[in-house]
Amino acid sequence: MLRSGACKWACAGLSALGLFWSFPPGGSGVLAFVALVPLLYGLERASGPGEAFRLGMVTGLLFYTANLYWLNYAMISFGGLPWLVGFSLLVLLSLYVSLYLGAFCFLWVRLSPQNLLGRILWAGVLWAALEFVRTYLLTGFPWTFLAYTQFDNLSFLQLASLGGLYGLSLIIVWVNAALASAIHLGPAQWRRGAVGLLSAVLALGVALLYGRIELGQPQAGTPLKVAALQGNIDQWVKWDPAYQQATMKTYRELTEAAASQKAHLIVWPETAVPFVLGADLQAQVMLGNLARSTGSYLLVGSPDVRSGSEPLFFNSAFLVTPRQGIVQKYDKVHLVPFGEYVPLRKILFFVDKMVRGAVGDFQAGTEYTLFRTSEGQFGVTISYEVYFPAQVRRYFQKGADFLVNITNDAWYGRSAAPYQHLAMAVFRAVENGAYVVRAANTGISAIIDPQGRVLEESEIFVPAVVTGEIRNRSRQTFYTQFGDLLAGLCLAGSAIYGGGKIGISLVRLLHSTSR
Repeated sequence: MLRSGACKWACAGLSALGLFWSFPPGGSGVLAFVALVPLLYGLERASGPGEAFRLGMVTGLLFYTANLYWLNYAMISFGGLPWLVGFSLLVLLSLYVSLYLGAFCFLWVRLSPQNLLGRILWAGVLWAALEFVRTYLLTGFPWTFLAYTQFDNLSFLQLASLGGLYGLSLIIVWVNAALASAIHLGPAQWRRGAVGLLSAVLALGVALLYGRIELGQPQAGTPLKVAALQGNIDQWVKWDPAYQQATMKTYRELTEAAASQKAHLIVWPETAVPFVLGADLQAQVMLGNLARSTGSYLLVGSPDVRSGSEPLFFNSAFLVTPRQGIVQKYDKVHLVPFGEYVPLRKILFFVDKMVRGAVGDFQAGTEYTLFRTSEGQFGVTISYEVYFPAQVRRYFQKGADFLVNITNDAWYGRSAAPYQHLAMAVFRAVENGAYVVRAANTGISAIIDPQGRVLEESEIFVPAVVTGEIRNRSRQTFYTQFGDLLAGLCLAGSAIYGGGKIGISLVRLLHSTSR
């Protein structure tokens, strides 16, 4: 038998393992409903909030280092960092993200209500609040949220159209906390444990019932034929001048193949054009001629430049029409720190960005462009912008009929990253009740329907043309109308409740010392 102290740390390791195997690829989303049970059970036996924080940090460090291993591949292969330096940076990032799990454990032990149902619900509310904070604090890092384990659980997934991804995370943690409390109470207090379990079963049951109703809704809206191109261009030669014409030839042939299938809109991936398109007249003419000869609208990813005393570079998407050539452009708003630019460049002058290509640091765009075709209008997210629910929602509030996500996941090799990236795009479709068209240089390219079904998808690291019929959005979801209302309430409720508890404790302390 393990001693009590060793048991707690074993529980932390077991939860880290359970979390790791909950995520795609290869993991099972069902595990997410029990993955936190060992940790929460161990917290019931923690000596205090300090030990609870350490248990959370250990769990997080083990889990996040394993789950984010693909970052190490990118830093070593394309950033040119020695293995030890790359791994050290991965551990530092994992430590940062683990702070949220440590904070959850600390606050759950320190501030939990005495009432069992309140204690269980507090776990879910607190977890959702901390995920919401992590989405946006310090530019945001919204990877590995619990809800994303449910991207293929279609019935449960529909809850995202009401409460966003945070609503799913709340219920998953609710179930975990109910199970952990029931185990902790044991057979002697089975009635109390059963009440907690019943509350979790009811919450999950209502969510699943809502999902079944939503899945039964018919698809409406005007049909539109689209295609997502996957050139599978090797990242090592992408910006080599000797391969630029070969790259354009690849995409020209894929475009012609897509046009032969009557695609109205043909989407190229992020930075598919290996030129600074806004400054390259020859490339502009070639794309205009291609759109004219195919009769299709082309959305192409390319760097762009704005001239001035110093040139400003942007990661952009251009819309090319059959009659007018390039008519609209979107500059990526939410850039990847240390990937596309170096924050605090004057201080961190010795640091170089990871994404080395034809240009220097990218600048952030300021406008959320709504692209228009004769058959509908759409918003575009470039690469990891699709991780941010509020940005995607902004397009649909402006009247977008569907979303296009262009990306280049070649940086991450044959890792979990492309699969987990796709899972996030699935949530943006359900949240807003709209189709998502995704074009990725090396995959996974896909077409996702408003209920989260991946209708068509490519394999990774093969050239592909993914075609399908989508429909313009016919209704507005609760999430599109009200956004992260649930997450905001969880954050506000946690702050008010936590502040109240701390205030009461201080009053009692002052009262006792004054006697």
